[in-house]
Amino acid sequence: MNATEKALVLKVGRFKEADCWVRLLTPTRGVFNGFAFGGSRSRRRFVGCLDPLSHVLFTIGSSKRGEYIVLEEGSLLHNFPEIRKDSVRTGVAVNCVKFIEAIEVDPGDSGPAYSLLLETLRMLEEADGNLEFVPWLFRAKLAFDMGYQPDFLTCGTCGKGVGNEIGYHFAVEKGQVVCPTCLSGGKPLEGLARPISGGALRALDWIQQSRPADWVKVAMDREVRRQCSQLIELFVAYHLGLSWENGMFRKV
Repeated sequence: MNATEKALVLKVGRFKEADCWVRLLTPTRGVFNGFAFGGSRSRRRFVGCLDPLSHVLFTIGSSKRGEYIVLEEGSLLHNFPEIRKDSVRTGVAVNCVKFIEAIEVDPGDSGPAYSLLLETLRMLEEADGNLEFVPWLFRAKLAFDMGYQPDFLTCGTCGKGVGNEIGYHFAVEKGQVVCPTCLSGGKPLEGLARPISGGALRALDWIQQSRPADWVKVAMDREVRRQCSQLIELFVAYHLGLSWENGMFRKV
């Protein structure tokens, strides 16, 4: 039985002479591959739909034996032309797509992943600001949206709110802040932990609450940015099992 669903095209490849395989992200199915038979030659069924970074309404079916997914036809919703014109915007978008592919989004997490990637593409299409922070903000936000949601403003041991004093640590495995008072007892932190300032903790809380439209307006002190980006990479590596190395994501 055929169904229609909006999808973001992540990657497209060709097999045989006129057929295409398409990697998609939808809000209900996660990341999966579908086959567009005759897609590279179709003048009616897939006009403008089979390019990466396209937002498409697809009619989706399956093979006779249910062995694979078939894309019957598509209607282009948006192909983000401003992203395609600019190499910086394209690079940021591709980095975000690579992260989505690397974490192998399943149906349980597909809604947040689809919404965040679509919002990010819309922001990149219209952006008039600093895009430097976007890739690691995207990684952090997706991890938070998938359920890894630390409380960055409260000590996980005593419940005291984060202030301006020095000496905070963040325990990556537990996802908890530990305040200087609790650390002064001399009991070592278990597992992976990093020192972090109150300012960086407040910045991380802002990231957790933010949406992509907010990211081009952000300005961070160099030290706050360093602490935040380092902690985000550690957090993603521990909870999602991925690290960014030499232009690609590697499972750790």
